[in-house]
Amino acid sequence: MDAEVGYVDTHAHIFDADFDSDRAETVARAVAAGVRKIVLPAVDSHSHRAMIDTVRQFPEVCHAAIGMHPTSVNENTKWRDELQIVRNLLKEPPVKWCAIGEVGLDLHWSTSSLTEQCQALVIQMQLAIEYDLPLILHVRDAWNEIFPLLEPLHGQIRGVFHSFQGTLKDYRQIQELGNFAVGIGGFITYKNSSTVKVVEQIPIEDIVLETDAPYLTPVPFRGTRNESAHIPVIAAKIAEIKGIPVEEVMRATTARAQSIFF
Repeated sequence: MDAEVGYVDTHAHIFDADFDSDRAETVARAVAAGVRKIVLPAVDSHSHRAMIDTVRQFPEVCHAAIGMHPTSVNENTKWRDELQIVRNLLKEPPVKWCAIGEVGLDLHWSTSSLTEQCQALVIQMQLAIEYDLPLILHVRDAWNEIFPLLEPLHGQIRGVFHSFQGTLKDYRQIQELGNFAVGIGGFITYKNSSTVKVVEQIPIEDIVLETDAPYLTPVPFRGTRNESAHIPVIAAKIAEIKGIPVEEVMRATTARAQSIFF
């Protein structure tokens, strides 16, 4: 592997309590595996301190995004207060933010908060424009609902569709929005993953790598906690699917991640 390039994990929650006992070792394993940078997306204010502390502890490797996860809106009458915290942290940043995220729409568990989720997303997209930051978008069971919110901002927003498991049609709609990549993670290694056929047809230049650690652990480690050191496994699977050298996957995905976040 080209040590000068290395990998970028564009989505990992290594500030999560699951890593409290071995966070330093987790980062060291990632670096040893060739991961040079890790993007840490926010969820809500309950984990901001842990995320900021992690970035301060590993400033060369870890880079933070700030935002409110769509499921944090569900059943939450104080979601606007949460967004005010996001605004305050953008105005007076305790660390350098590399993105607004993760934000989006998630209708998997409930559709009752769709209106509020849409309102929260629109507000955070405007913050991304105001602060000239990319978006980390979370979309689950909500493709039909999210595009009408994004399309009016064509050319004004950019970023990553995290954990992309949509169709080729969804990918093509994403490309019409402008400068957006799709994040591919451990799910690409799962038996019968529908994303394999989509990844076959997506240009490698439009893909970035992610783990979503501690979730979505790739085969052969499935059933254990995911971590950024597993990025090469995901890269190798993409290389296999596309019939290209893994070094090409590394170079292309890292170049795209660099252009978006850094």
